[in-house]
Amino acid sequence: QILGRVWDPTSSPTTHPTTMTTSQLHRPLAARRVTMSPTITSIQWAMRIVALALSLHPPTSCHAFSSASPAPTPTQASQSPIPILSPPLQIFYDSSNYLHRDNTFHPECPDRVDHCLDAIRRYFSSVNNEHSGLSASSMIDVANNSLSPSIASTSNESIQEDSSPLSRQELEHATNILTQIHDSSHVASIQNKCDSSRQQRIDEGKDPSGWIGYIDGSDTYLTTESHNVGVRATGAWIRAVDAALGSHETAVSNDAEKPTKPIGMALTRPPGHHATHSLSLSNGFCIYNFAMAAAAHALSIHPSMKISILDWDVHFGQGLMDILDKCSNSGGAENDWTSNVRYASLHQVPCFPYEGQSRKRQGRYENVMTIPIQPESTWHCGYRELFTTYALPFVCSQDDWEPDLIIVCAGYDALDSDELASVNLVAKDYGEMTRLLREHIGLCSKQPAVIFGLEGGYQLRDGVAGGNLSDGLIETIKALQCSL
Repeated sequence: QILGRVWDPTSSPTTHPTTMTTSQLHRPLAARRVTMSPTITSIQWAMRIVALALSLHPPTSCHAFSSASPAPTPTQASQSPIPILSPPLQIFYDSSNYLHRDNTFHPECPDRVDHCLDAIRRYFSSVNNEHSGLSASSMIDVANNSLSPSIASTSNESIQEDSSPLSRQELEHATNILTQIHDSSHVASIQNKCDSSRQQRIDEGKDPSGWIGYIDGSDTYLTTESHNVGVRATGAWIRAVDAALGSHETAVSNDAEKPTKPIGMALTRPPGHHATHSLSLSNGFCIYNFAMAAAAHALSIHPSMKISILDWDVHFGQGLMDILDKCSNSGGAENDWTSNVRYASLHQVPCFPYEGQSRKRQGRYENVMTIPIQPESTWHCGYRELFTTYALPFVCSQDDWEPDLIIVCAGYDALDSDELASVNLVAKDYGEMTRLLREHIGLCSKQPAVIFGLEGGYQLRDGVAGGNLSDGLIETIKALQCSL
């Protein structure tokens, strides 16, 4: 497996990562990614041996892949969070997302959501009657009933599954939010392409639903239903925000324990964090930016709210940074909501979109933190230190920033098994990240609402070393369901 990291004899001819396009990476698993030159130098041999040794005996701290710049001293390390009980989960998804799909193999496919939903059902079925302390959770399909298979309301002691289609008012609101964070011509262009292509197919006597083409060369595709799928995905993220913000009840009577707020989760596709303010030439599968739409929705209800976006997708969400930049300069200071939003991204460098190359704060309000991760980094060697030292204090700190809402862009493509990048996390690491996030925000006097939204993650094979997309998601859910 380690040697396969450098060269896989079943892979296609080697392409250097700095020149490899995302379309070249979009291949079946037989076309193994290549992250370095196949010429195995003595340095690379040494790195492989060190990686193997660290995987067998992980250190408590490792600076092998860390930047040379000094790290700030955590301000809250000596404190202990007040106990927080298991929060209920409210998971929103769109079963009609299959209407947005490529007409050939593509890693961004409907199976991604189906894979996650099946894993969630199996997980809650297995924990039912085993863990009586779990809070009741729900899984809600927001699709129009005419577009999705009939879903019977089912339940057990751990999860309730039901259908609750988005209303016309909710869809209109989601569309209006998209026009606030994107250039209006961006949304209109996508909608017009979808509507006109659908009408043309109808006029030709074909099925109204069909494939249109790529909007950025060979990565981001459109079908006649892509706009509507994107609007419903936006509505699902908005529902997740409303679920997280809508309840402040205390789950226990012990005054020493903090309120247990519901956690919202949106399992939608396509991903959104690469979607820029206006139509970009390189959108990395993304059409609309759901995380920023969720933030804009929350601020439309509570204009003074502080929001943090934590992005652990392996690719830098340049769309989020672009929207914060464009919207901060689009109007007067009295209408500038971007100062209320912080964005932190941990992402592989070099890797698509080849931005965010250095660790620094930037933006008009220094409200964007880019945290590059070196290829081949593991949780114990590089990733954990950067996550705890830079990402967590930036998104939540008693000293200068206590958010009311934290939005997690939950991509699972930093997995060792994922073909679209070269970071070496395993599924359990996502559970550890989630646990550390919960512990960190537990130190703050203000308990923020939290939502998770699916971004990337393309490994769907079962039994792969380190786990697949649904394994990482289930580890996240486990960490959310455990009491701290």
